[in-house]
Amino acid sequence: DMAGMDHGSMSHGDMAGMDHSGMNHGDMAGMDHSGMNHGDMAGMDHSGMNHGDMTGMDHGNMNHGEAAALPADPFYAQGSGLIPQAYNDGRFLSYADLRAQKPLYEDREPTREIELRLTGNMERYIWSINGIKESDAEPIRLQYGERVRFKFINETMMTHPMHLHGMWSILDVGADQWNPVKHVISVAPGTTVYMETEVDAPGKWAFHCHLSYHAAAGMFRTVIVEGGPEGDDS
Repeated sequence: DMAGMDHGSMSHGDMAGMDHSGMNHGDMAGMDHSGMNHGDMAGMDHSGMNHGDMTGMDHGNMNHGEAAALPADPFYAQGSGLIPQAYNDGRFLSYADLRAQKPLYEDREPTREIELRLTGNMERYIWSINGIKESDAEPIRLQYGERVRFKFINETMMTHPMHLHGMWSILDVGADQWNPVKHVISVAPGTTVYMETEVDAPGKWAFHCHLSYHAAAGMFRTVIVEGGPEGDDS
């Protein structure tokens, strides 16, 4: 039992090469090392130490984690950790991989752009568009025959599958006339997504997040298409 031993005046001398493998140190709790001289290390000169020559190192093949392993995808925010990974060297298809089998509409420039910020508060559980819930918002008015570009900006931490009733949603993936045509477009957290719509259905239509509890809480708009063959712009 070495508890309480004072090694303050002990000289350790040259202990290099000693074999301590068979020593029993027992209970060393409470040992007083206050007087031990471990040598003065202040001012040591490390200039002669050889750290290896790091000049010209190629960091190009270093693995820095997800950002290096996965290619950029405009439909997932970089650094979000949401980009899906497949096993066995496979890959998940993204919206960026989609193409239309054949053009549904003539490729033309949109008449105008409408910005829709997807907003909400998880703590209060409020969901809205442009910070305004449906009950307090004006309807979105479109003119029959125009082509409208919608800009979704997801400012929340949840994915919102947005659905415009009555008309097709042409998702902009940079393929021009071969852009895919969808009913519902999912907008991931922290991303900006564009879609275009050929306004070819007069009347009133719903435009909302397809998570029903988000729509019920206020992430919903009424779209009114004015003009057209039926003249139903009420």
